[in-house]
Amino acid sequence: MRAPLKRQALEIIVRRGIHIGTVLDVGVLHGTRELRAQFPRALHMLFEPVVEFNATIAKRYSDTPHELVNVAISDRTGETLLVLEQVVDVPGLDFSHSHVASEAPEGKVHRTVPMTTLDDFLRGRDLAEPWLLKIDIDGHELAAIAGATETLKRCAVVIVEAQVSELPQRLAAIASQGFVLFDLVEPCYYDRALWQCDAVFLREDVHRRHFADLAVDFDRAKYEIFKG
Repeated sequence: MRAPLKRQALEIIVRRGIHIGTVLDVGVLHGTRELRAQFPRALHMLFEPVVEFNATIAKRYSDTPHELVNVAISDRTGETLLVLEQVVDVPGLDFSHSHVASEAPEGKVHRTVPMTTLDDFLRGRDLAEPWLLKIDIDGHELAAIAGATETLKRCAVVIVEAQVSELPQRLAAIASQGFVLFDLVEPCYYDRALWQCDAVFLREDVHRRHFADLAVDFDRAKYEIFKG
């Protein structure tokens, strides 16, 4: 049964023969299990500004080709304020999440960290293509997308986290760069109402080559309704 799971969406992408040369994981946090599982031989470029996560990341990626960069990704290069929080309890760590802020909120742990755009960081780097870009940076995704116009040209798959309030803007930002929405996965609910999900995109030509068009020679056998 087709389900709204990130793991399943990635499995389908792999089974359809969509090759990924390099994974760009922006906001890797403590590691992205689904990307490691489906692309074990691709290089994983891991962007995570919280250095306290380095040891956990190194352990989880010990058998996966990777490069870890302790930098925040945004729409400009320089420095930014990073707020650190303990959203969920992680054994051995004082912080579980972080987010970019324009000013230091009272009572919150914060620090200044280096910041760059994906376009600036990746310019001139000879990484195997096509790329898969995943962005999960707790509300700063649109800025990261704005700084990745050249990067997106080299991507076949894009995954971006989106809260409901910003879902239309994020869908539009990626679609305007030549991508088609492939799936909405990992829906999260608050008080039984949709709060956020991950949007998975395929580049238009990739989607066209690997998936049928419902409007052309409709095949009822390909039509599925998720029923839980």
